[in-house]
Amino acid sequence: MTTHIKLHGPKARRFEELKAEMSERMGYELSNPEVLGLLMAGRDWDTALTDRTFP
Repeated sequence: MTTHIKLHGPKARRFEELKAEMSERMGYELSNPEVLGLLMAGRDWDTALTDRTFP
């Protein structure tokens, strides 16, 4: 099953900001699905990004 999501305006800008911040901390550019997975997991980003534990 595949779901496509399209963001516009402020939501798209915020997603790109979060993606850039998370990618910088990981040391490589995260894919959109990786970013969304971390966000959906509801985990503390500091912990998830530090121990590199993904859902």
